Parts: sequence; C-alpha cells; structure tokens
Amino acid sequence: MNVSIYLSNENLVVVSGKAEKNSIKIKTFFTVPLPHGTLINGIIIKDELIRSYLIKLRSKGILPRKNIRLVIDRSSVLTKFMTIPNMKNKYIYNLIKETFSGAAEARNELVYDYSVIETGKVKNVGNQILACGMEKSLVKDYINLFKSAGISLSSIDIALSSVLKLQNCYNEYKNRTFILSIVDGENVFALLFLNGKYSFSNRFRLISNRGTPESFVEYGSFLSSIVQFNKTQKNNREIESVLFCGLRKDEEGLCGELTVALNIKVEEFIGSSVIKPVKVLRSKERDIMKNLFAVANLIE
Repeated sequence: MNVSIYLSNENLVVVSGKAEKNSIKIKTFFTVPLPHGTLINGIIIKDELIRSYLIKLRSKGILPRKNIRLVIDRSSVLTKFMTIPNMKNKYIYNLIKETFSGAAEARNELVYDYSVIETGKVKNVGNQILACGMEKSLVKDYINLFKSAGISLSSIDIALSSVLKLQNCYNEYKNRTFILSIVDGENVFALLFLNGKYSFSNRFRLISNRGTPESFVEYGSFLSSIVQFNKTQKNNREIESVLFCGLRKDEEGLCGELTVALNIKVEEFIGSSVIKPVKVLRSKERDIMKNLFAVANLIE
C-alpha cells in the first residue's frame, strides 16, 4: 500500500491505497484545511503551520514515518515531452539537462528527472518520456519540512506526471478528445487530450470570487481559448467534452452554463471506473475525485 500527500492551495490531502493494473483502491482519505496563503504556487510560506499538521497526522497514525509519496504543482517547473531511444539513465539525464539548458540560465540550480509515458512498441521507435526540471531549493524545502516532522519522503512527483499515469488507466478515455480541467483554489490547470493522448496544457488564475457569474465567464473564456487553439492546429479532432475536478457547491450551475456557451458537453469528473474507495469512503467519493493529484500519485 502507498501513501500519497498533496499540499494544495486550500488543503493538505493524504490518501492511502493500492494501484493495480487498471484500478486504484482507496483505503483512507483525509484532508486538513489550510489557511489562505499557507502555500502560494507550490511555495511553502507557513512552514511551521504545515509542520504542526504533519506531526499531528503522524501522531494519530494517519501518516507513517517513511515511504511517503509527495506530489506538488508549480507553474515554474520545466516540462517537455521527448522521444528517446533505449539508453542508460546517466545519458537520459544529460540529454534532459542539455534540453533545458537555455531556460535553466534564468533560474536557480535545477534538479532533473523523468517519467516514462509510453514505451516503444515498434522496433526502432523510441520511448516517450516526460522530462522535468525543478528548482533544487524547492525540493530541499519539501524534504527538510517533512524531515523536521519526523517523516521521510520516498518520492516527489509533479502533478502533470501523476495525471498522465492516471489517464493511462482509463480505457474509456483512450480514444477520446477532451479537456480535463482541475481547479485548486483560484488556480485552474487544464489538459487537452487528443484521441486519448496528451497534447497541451495551460493554466490561469481566477480574478473573480468563485461561484460568482463573473467567475463563470472567466472559466468560459479560458476553455474557449483552448477550443480555439485546438481548431487552429487542424488536427481533425473536435473536442468532445470537458471534465471538471475540484468544483465547489456554489459552482453547481457552471457545467450547465458552459455546455450551452461552448456547445460542448461539460460535466464534473465524479464517477470513476478506476478509482475505487473502500465501502466506508464511498460517501466521500466526490471529495476524493476533487483531489485527483493525490489519488493519481498512488500509481508508481
């Protein structure tokens, strides 16, 4: 069983469970509300507060002392899809470092990593990887924060990587063209999939208060820009639907309004053939689905 943590702009999320071939069995699920400004864009602002929450969760037996999988989301993380031949890890890391060399000049020291998205199934066709570069100081801050709470991390992943691993589990979405829009506080992260393959992602920050007519207009404008972008690519793939994660109760009318405005089916990503909570958690399925990053991070 794995334990995954995600520190969002609004909550500290802890999920435990086991990922199998095409399913994730959720055993436990906990959220701790975070005061506004505790984290900003993945940067820890109030470390003492988070530390106290981690210690409390550990003392209650919710968090073990080791083997914790952390997932973070930060807009400044460098990412790039690459197709590479089979080669040793050290050569892959050198290639990634060289790929990001231009962007790295404007940043502090970076650490590099990658995840395999798809292995080449045809001879002489390379493997597709998601390469990333992240500030070394950010990684150290997270490691030290958990260490000071008596907890050791086994891995740190980025949100995009975890979502792509989850997408590979869904047979019903493997041939669909759709947008997955994940809302975290005022931040919206949207991913475009063409015929089940990741194509593009974009972010924006809501200016208006959530649940207001003005915020609905902002959501619509953002999604419309992605729809228009897809049309300019002339890929003969029409967007079939938009799936939302993280909507609040005062946003229940959003999907209906956007369905009319965009002329595309817009719905919440609630029911899941892959994510399967134990019986005592089924009443929390909606909340579990809102925390997709933490759930997806259970996949190794």
